[in-house]
Amino acid sequence: MDPCERLRNYIANFKESLKTLKVVDSEAEKLLDNAVRYYQDSRYYLEKGDCITGLVAISYAEGILDSLRELGLVEFSWVKAKEVRVLAAGSFDIIHPGHVEFLRWASSLGDKLYVVVSRDSSYKRLRGYEPIFSDVDRAFVVNSIRYVYKASIGSEEDFLKPVEEIKPDLIALGPDQIDVEFLEKLLRERGLNAKVVKLSSRVYGYSSSSIKEKVCRVWCKNI
Repeated sequence: MDPCERLRNYIANFKESLKTLKVVDSEAEKLLDNAVRYYQDSRYYLEKGDCITGLVAISYAEGILDSLRELGLVEFSWVKAKEVRVLAAGSFDIIHPGHVEFLRWASSLGDKLYVVVSRDSSYKRLRGYEPIFSDVDRAFVVNSIRYVYKASIGSEEDFLKPVEEIKPDLIALGPDQIDVEFLEKLLRERGLNAKVVKLSSRVYGYSSSSIKEKVCRVWCKNI
């Protein structure tokens, strides 16, 4: 198993297990605080992409809890957390900080973030012109972003087909994407029960279209 995927699972299980925790003796509280700090460290290292160090940190946290239980100072049960799948979609042509922040936000909503990248044909049909990068290249770049568990290319005929295949618990939308109520209606008609959440505004005001315009303006001026 990939170290980062393993770390995500350990973190999710630790979080759920903490909900069952009962302190029997107040002498456990100091060591319990250390366990929680190691747990928080593991989440920090996961976000930074240092999953090996994160695995070490979560192992320390688990070890402290097990020791406290063996000493009779706390009571708890190890619980396997339900995996929360999040789905996001977009063209992602010319990745910019706004895209990265959107994906970071989307990934924070669950355990694994799946991203569907629009096909070249769909992009051209909606916008009237070709994307700068092909759908294969755009999916490759998105898949390289650490917040993304898996990126794939969407369906040309049915944009809800990936939703049926991935079966997400949540769908994360950008501020300029489809209306939440309309999408929820389409999902219910398909028997899909994913919750839809939407980012309220653009991050840092970036847009791929404005970046392309600036590139054309600056590049053409200096050739």
